[in-house]
Amino acid sequence: MSSSEDDSEEDTCDDPQLKSFHNYLRQAQKILCVVGSGLSQDSGIPTYRLQNGSWKGYTSLDLATPEAFQSNPGLVWLFYSNRRYIAMKARPNDGHYALASLSKKCKDCRKEVLIVTQNVDGLHQKAGQLEEDLCELHGSLFDLQCTSFFCTYRGKNTKSLFLTSSLREHTPRDVGVKRRYRDQLFPSKKKSKKSSLPLSNIERENDKESGMSSSDFDPLPHITKEDLPQCPQCKEGLLRPGVVWFGEPLPLSQMDKVDKFFVKETNDPNNSFPLAEKIDLVLVIGTSGKVWPAMGYVERCRQDGGKVAIFNTKIDDIKAVRKDKNVWGFQGEASYWLPKALQPIIGRNIHPRNQQQR
Repeated sequence: MSSSEDDSEEDTCDDPQLKSFHNYLRQAQKILCVVGSGLSQDSGIPTYRLQNGSWKGYTSLDLATPEAFQSNPGLVWLFYSNRRYIAMKARPNDGHYALASLSKKCKDCRKEVLIVTQNVDGLHQKAGQLEEDLCELHGSLFDLQCTSFFCTYRGKNTKSLFLTSSLREHTPRDVGVKRRYRDQLFPSKKKSKKSSLPLSNIERENDKESGMSSSDFDPLPHITKEDLPQCPQCKEGLLRPGVVWFGEPLPLSQMDKVDKFFVKETNDPNNSFPLAEKIDLVLVIGTSGKVWPAMGYVERCRQDGGKVAIFNTKIDDIKAVRKDKNVWGFQGEASYWLPKALQPIIGRNIHPRNQQQR
């Protein structure tokens, strides 16, 4: 018997909904997880709802479209440089660790799992998520691609806090970060000095800039193309963030990865055990699940006889959800509920050993 099975032999909670979910989870063989921005919110990542809001007075049309980049690439890069900055300082929460542990433990007990995330912050990878079980539908803040028509360059940079000296100088440091998360995102100087480990580039930036703040009303400088990230391959094109902008299609390779997970195959030679014929369970995490493509995945699963579990801070018509025998609704922070809900598979110890020793 595995340690995770030992940890979860008994359900000590009095929540009948959680017990019901545990019983179904134990027998589920194929699990799809659809993740939205609500999961990372507990790590201090702002949920930029650009359709309804703004960033320093700019809307989604100014910041997240191909036309915006063509018109003012400096402004767009300032926005995404700010998002990279916040994401690189953020730490995964227990929800991220629970999903990473689910991915690993499912392989041990011959179950299949796929994490389909709409987040671009890289926190799944920081938590140790297996890349083979991860699908980034909206790309990543750390992916880069050349905008030159004749260049096919695609790269990744997860180490540099800022990609050019001009972005280092002008990127807003803490726009949109909630006050309750500042201690988590900006470790104090005192803690850094006590550490016996050498300071990383990020920690040095913390010491320099943790006291800085940016007002939404501060004017942003104009940055010329020459001061923005340049393509290292063709030496002529401008690099852009490798995220999906409004008006752009989702990556075909990622969509195919999800579609293949839905396919009812039972004799894949690349797998050491037979594949389940259908998806038994969809976890809708940090999103309402009512927008495309999340809604499409949920409906496909239900049509095939699968069940749905929703983990979100707000669940519409929660009473009706809890009366539905094919749906579970866990209202609250996903970082709180996921470790509890997935305990029959992942056990109680979800953090890597190096994290536990800190």
